[in-house]
Amino acid sequence: MRRPLCCVCAAFVVTVFLYLIINPLAEQKFDLPEGTRITLIGELTQKEYKKETLVLRLENVREWGSSTKDNKELGCVLCYMEPCEEDTEPKVGSMVAVEGKISYFDRARNPGGFDAQRYYRTLGVDFRLYKTELITSSSNYSAYYETLYQLRHYLEGIFERVLPAEDAAVMKAILLGNKSELDEQSKQLFQKSGIAHIFAISGLHITLLGMGLYRILRKTHLAQPVCAVLAVVLMIAYGDMVGMSSSAYRAVFMFGMQLVAQLLRRTYDMLTALALAAVLILLEQPLYLYYAGFQLSFGAILGVGCLSEVMQPFSCKKKPRFIDKIVLSLCGSLSIFLIHFPIMLCVYYEFPIYSFLLNLIIIPAMSILMVVGLLCLGVGCLPCAVGLSIAKVLGLACHGILSCFAWLCEWSLKLPFANWLTGRPDNWKICIFAGVVIFLYVSYQYGKKLSKEAVCEKRGIGIELPFGIRLLIILAAVILVSSSSIDGTSLTFLDVGQGDCICIESAGGEHFLIDGGSTSESKVGDYTILPYLKYNGISKLDAVFLTHLDSDHISGVMELLEDNKMEIKINRICISNAVIEDEAYYKLVMLCNARKVPIYRLKAGDQIKAQGLQFEVLHPCADYKADSRNAYSLVMKLELGGVTALLTGDVESDGEYASIEQLYEDKDVSEIDIYKAAHHGSKYSNTEEILKYTRPKTVVISCGEDNRYGHPHTEAVERMRQIGSNIIITKNTGAITIKIKNGNYKIETYRKLKTEGVQ
Repeated sequence: MRRPLCCVCAAFVVTVFLYLIINPLAEQKFDLPEGTRITLIGELTQKEYKKETLVLRLENVREWGSSTKDNKELGCVLCYMEPCEEDTEPKVGSMVAVEGKISYFDRARNPGGFDAQRYYRTLGVDFRLYKTELITSSSNYSAYYETLYQLRHYLEGIFERVLPAEDAAVMKAILLGNKSELDEQSKQLFQKSGIAHIFAISGLHITLLGMGLYRILRKTHLAQPVCAVLAVVLMIAYGDMVGMSSSAYRAVFMFGMQLVAQLLRRTYDMLTALALAAVLILLEQPLYLYYAGFQLSFGAILGVGCLSEVMQPFSCKKKPRFIDKIVLSLCGSLSIFLIHFPIMLCVYYEFPIYSFLLNLIIIPAMSILMVVGLLCLGVGCLPCAVGLSIAKVLGLACHGILSCFAWLCEWSLKLPFANWLTGRPDNWKICIFAGVVIFLYVSYQYGKKLSKEAVCEKRGIGIELPFGIRLLIILAAVILVSSSSIDGTSLTFLDVGQGDCICIESAGGEHFLIDGGSTSESKVGDYTILPYLKYNGISKLDAVFLTHLDSDHISGVMELLEDNKMEIKINRICISNAVIEDEAYYKLVMLCNARKVPIYRLKAGDQIKAQGLQFEVLHPCADYKADSRNAYSLVMKLELGGVTALLTGDVESDGEYASIEQLYEDKDVSEIDIYKAAHHGSKYSNTEEILKYTRPKTVVISCGEDNRYGHPHTEAVERMRQIGSNIIITKNTGAITIKIKNGNYKIETYRKLKTEGVQ
């Protein structure tokens, strides 16, 4: 069997993957409540500055001052504190005592949301301390790790002196692994263009540094084993200095394996080294299989190692010409694409179309940038003023290359279809895509084996799938995995904390948003609403209804409108006819005019229809005069697939009575299937009259955990229970999705992975 060690390691990775599917990650539970002020003692294993904050990583943490019997280990903690004086800053490897407020990492509460708890558990961190104060630290410390920290800090200072702040932040990320100072605009630009990999310490760094250093050492006439050991030790030190991420660990390990193979005069097998590196990482932390950095780093090498030959349209028996080299480079990008494409869709829900062409320029240029950056650091270390002057000249070269990168990225994003927003593909589609990739690899290897048979080899016959057929198979797999499927109508109540946001999908694939804001969650548009829309492949909203203009209902929508790139197109904004023309109103009008989004005013009796659903406005009437924003809230009856929903905003009692009258005048069926509780379950709304008249089967309450208003109020909940309603609250369940088909509906909650059917 070829590559027996590789096969064993691959089997181990698959076993870990299946185990994590069968035994999903359980939510962490701690005895100490959020916000508790506590004193802890632990070993300082890492420290770094994030903007103006010093972040300490403590391991083997215990509560300070507790008895030996009760002094159980609390794991690993991140401590956020104000910067210390240089002489009082704790050293890496020392034992430190700190005091601060406990803060736990949140699980994702909505589809597409960031799961901070799983991310930090992958990194081995259990919780964090805010407003941390350093009490004391020991005099013993790790000279090795403290020296690496000081060296990194010193090298960062060189970039700060010779480069503009924005360029310095990028170079720190590229060469020193410090991504904390990258501004959000730069990160978004490189990520959307498909070149965010330049921020990862990976094989390019280790190849350039490690192999360069190894060749230099060989010229000193030192023994080959000595050169190899020195090169590997220095690369391990470099990896430790920059944080030893999964991609850095993989690169350092594979570099070491390559040198060991040379020393032993054995053939270096890249795939075996890759598989063994994966096993060693997963033995320490199996959750790395969920980590996007791990997947993309290992996936790129897997694509090159397994699929580069599969994607070549011709054999390279002769020295390739210039045009052949370009074709081979494109085929190499295609081989990486086959691994990265489903990963990108599962992580970012979109794919940058022109990243193929962009990387043909960026990757070779990265080698030049890194060499110039390393020379800048080397010359900048010289004590004389001439060294700093030369470093500034080299800094200008770095600035020029980075400016070209930014220009190329901006230019690529302006091209038609720059970002292919597909949403997260279904698991079965990912499995089929993986099956297609495996089929192409196996068929190529089998054909290669048959081609070596005596008869075929003698006649020069190659048995393989024609290149055009391979491309057609890949195209079909790409179309399948990126296609969106519409399965009936759905109504989703997002968990936005203390606020409201409802997303509706019609049977014809039209999408509507009702409100979108929060007073308890910052940047709810960027961190909750936009990821949800991308997760579902929604690039256009046919209409956004703003029931009223309180911040907890519009803040996220305003963020979508303020986005210069307008990632989500909004066809129209619908507001109440009785809107009070205040500051919030004029800001909305200004943004809509700037984005050329028309505003429609709605009143009782107005109807909006789409395929399989219909909105009807019940309140306010045409001549309604409101004395507050809540009073003029839109109340809408929604008919979708034979199911009726009543959506109420923050309407007050008089608006509820008016809605009842409108339902009565329309001779409508009084019973409602789904009732969105008014004003987050306030006792001053959700009157007994409207609840008894509509008798909703299901009541959805949108409110934030531990909100200062006490929503939902006990009195309102009790009134709902008395009429036999099934009550679901977003703060308890996360996003609530109601799927409607053939006049029936079922409720799915994001946090509780169980489905209950409702007739």
